[in-house]
Amino acid sequence: MGAEGFLDRVFDQMFNNLTRTSGFSNTNWRYEDRPTREGVGRLPIAIDVEAMVSRITDVEEYPRSVRFVESVEILERRSESDFTYIQRLSLPVLGKLQMALVLQDLGDRDGYRVVAWHQDDEATEALNPKQGARTMYNLGAWMLKPTEVLFALSSAPRKQDIGSLKFALMTKGGEATAGEVLKANIEGMVAWSKQD
Repeated sequence: MGAEGFLDRVFDQMFNNLTRTSGFSNTNWRYEDRPTREGVGRLPIAIDVEAMVSRITDVEEYPRSVRFVESVEILERRSESDFTYIQRLSLPVLGKLQMALVLQDLGDRDGYRVVAWHQDDEATEALNPKQGARTMYNLGAWMLKPTEVLFALSSAPRKQDIGSLKFALMTKGGEATAGEVLKANIEGMVAWSKQD
């Protein structure tokens, strides 16, 4: 399963529930019986779309340029903008989290340049839980225009890797700060895209 179904839900929410304000806005929704909500944030800001795509697909630079990314390992590179990689995060309070992701530049959709990812479940399952909790699911997307950036995310850790207390903190507790996480990701990637 790729990111297509997730993107359909994101675009539906974007067009129906995201307010068009001069500042950051976000919305979230339930999908099936997943323990976390899916969410999308929008920030009106002038960007160079190609520069943003270049940074988003430069995952090997994430450990030096993206907050909380500890390491990245490319598993399979099909092209410069289509590959599978392992990403390991070190999150404040919550600890280490890891996942195998398939990242793809999907081109244009409804006026937006879309770069999206979905979890490679088999490769994630094969990761050693002693190196960090594995994710149960991990889907995301960047939607870019010269005048705005949108970032969408749906992710949860595996309960068996972290125990009930931490699982509750990372799922129910995480929902309280979801908007801040979306905004911080957008601002961080925009800032990186404007560096020489």
